[in-house]
Amino acid sequence: MKFYKLKTLLICLTVAVLGSMTSTAQAGDEWIDNWKSFAAESGLPEHAAWVAAIDNEEVRALAKEWEDFRGYTASSLLAKETLPAELKPGFIITKENIDSLPWAKDYLPQYWIDRLTSDWTPIKGIRVVPTTHYYMQRARLEATKTLEPDHFTINEKGELRDKNGEHGFISEAGLPFINPQNGEELNWLFNAHGVGTDDLYFDTIDMAACNSTNNLERIYKANIFWRRMAGRVSAPPLGNVEGFEGITEAGALLIKSPRDVRGLAGVRLRFADADSDDDFKLYIPSLRRTRALTGTNGQDPIAPGLELTWDEWRSNWFKTDRRKFKYTLIKEAIVLAVPEVGNVYDPLRITNDACNLSGIVDMELRPTWLYDITDLTETYQYSVKRVHVDKETYYSQYLEMFDRNGDLWRIWDDTRDWEPTTGRYMWRSAIIANVRDERATIITVDSAWEKLDTMTNSIFNIDQLRDRRN
Repeated sequence: MKFYKLKTLLICLTVAVLGSMTSTAQAGDEWIDNWKSFAAESGLPEHAAWVAAIDNEEVRALAKEWEDFRGYTASSLLAKETLPAELKPGFIITKENIDSLPWAKDYLPQYWIDRLTSDWTPIKGIRVVPTTHYYMQRARLEATKTLEPDHFTINEKGELRDKNGEHGFISEAGLPFINPQNGEELNWLFNAHGVGTDDLYFDTIDMAACNSTNNLERIYKANIFWRRMAGRVSAPPLGNVEGFEGITEAGALLIKSPRDVRGLAGVRLRFADADSDDDFKLYIPSLRRTRALTGTNGQDPIAPGLELTWDEWRSNWFKTDRRKFKYTLIKEAIVLAVPEVGNVYDPLRITNDACNLSGIVDMELRPTWLYDITDLTETYQYSVKRVHVDKETYYSQYLEMFDRNGDLWRIWDDTRDWEPTTGRYMWRSAIIANVRDERATIITVDSAWEKLDTMTNSIFNIDQLRDRRN
């Protein structure tokens, strides 16, 4: 994580120089002022570094454009709520005070409440930090503005279609259903976030297999690549990628270590058509052969010992099909969630041993939609996936996965590496916890912003990807 450490140091030096200057805050900038006040009180360098990252005119302008388009911000939605008096920036929820906070269960997932008292992945506290205003890129906003409110429909297969009957993700770059009225619309809005950028490059991602005593069993180091193949707005090739017709997005993984699985490579291409299975191939170096996989193989762990399956890549990446799944909007909810501050620091504060959290986890209040994805086939590994989708990022704030008996099996929680000046997203860290067996996969990521321009379409060809291991 050398890049992040250097970046944080430079930002801290910047904020020290600028700290004495007069604020130029405008109306609607209260969230930045809230962060300034909070950082001054906490005295933590990572909080000061985040202030430096958001306290500039580029951020103010882009945040205002999205606010004007949406008609709300996270802060304006929170202002309409009656919140507990204690639930404000600076308050720390601990083992000692959790029983005196009857409201905690209404805002925190049970998984995080349990971490305060459990010996499995324990934490010392949950610190409330100010709410940030999130958004995507300006080009994605401009593409969305061109769409009429009724531009998209969902057909009998659950496919997103435009007014001409074409696949919506192939024909348009704008976001569908900004104000979702049901679970299917919300599911497509979540899918449209993708990974929050046209291209993604992890160099590297560390995936730690951790047991019930918080000890590391094995750690996998890998590269992960992702590319939006249609509706590209911010990085060449713009529009749709030649040679990938009918494909909306592609993901690729190449394991670099440990030695016995080094070179294992997987490529998955997602077709827009619900009847077209993913083009899913896996190269197994020990056998020196490539296997063609099916959609059901997405339920398999990416590697032995991991709780992370292929379908949990980016929290939820299995194919939309209303004949196989039911998508139900449950409610709107205010939740405490891990902030997307990974461009500057890790709010989970994962320790160097890879299987523990160092004490205090930062969380912010977020407005979300909650929806269920229910398996209708009775063959999928989860009976239900329950997803909190953020009303600004359009990405999941928290994901719960229930087994065939309806009991909670796994959870996904993460923090994104979000660039405030551009609205681009990658990742910083994630936890995929198996609450049934008390195992966890804890992920840390180096997002390779500086290498995005080096990505080529050859990465998404399994025969060429596997050669990168040498």
